[in-house]
Amino acid sequence: MPVKPWVIESEETIFDARLFTIEQMVARSATRPEISGSFVALQTANWVNVIARTPAGDLVFVRQYRHGTRELTLEIPGGMVDEGEAYTAAAARELIEETGYAGDPGVLIGCIAPNPAIQKNRLGTVLIDNARLVAGQSPDTHEELDILTIPRADVPDRIRSGEIDHALVIAAFHHLTLRGE
Repeated sequence: MPVKPWVIESEETIFDARLFTIEQMVARSATRPEISGSFVALQTANWVNVIARTPAGDLVFVRQYRHGTRELTLEIPGGMVDEGEAYTAAAARELIEETGYAGDPGVLIGCIAPNPAIQKNRLGTVLIDNARLVAGQSPDTHEELDILTIPRADVPDRIRSGEIDHALVIAAFHHLTLRGE
C-alpha cells in the first residue's frame, strides 16, 4: 500500500516561547483510517547558514557559546530568516551583523528540513564570495561571537575531529562539496 500524507483533524498552539511555538495536532492515516494519533511540531522561522569565502579562499567562522550543549561551538554565521525575506538577503544581513563581513551577492546552494519529524521550518545555505571585513560586529543582545577565518582545506579535518560538530553546519559543507568545491 503506498504511503500518503496524513489528514490533520485538529491543530492548536500549546506553547509559545517567542522564538518558536509548539503545536499539537491530531492526525489520521490516509491509508489506514483506523489509525490516528496525537503529535507535536515546533514552528519557527526558516533559518539560513552562510558560507562566506574571502578573496584568499578562507572561510569566515564564528565561535560562540550554545546553551543547549553548554559548550563553545565552531560554526558558520547564520540565523533566522525574517518573514518575507529571501534566504540570500537574510544571509547578507546575518553575515554583516555577526561578523562585520560583506561580499558578493549570495547564491542559495541548498535547502534542507532540519528535523522533519518535529520541525516545520527549512534551512537554506547561502554561499557569499569575496567576503571582506567592512564594519564592526552588531550581534543580537545575547550573542557573543569570536570571528575566525579558516582555510577551506582545514574544514574536513575539523569535522572529523569533532571541533565542528553542528549537524546543520556539516550539512552546509555537504552542499558546498556537491557543487564540486
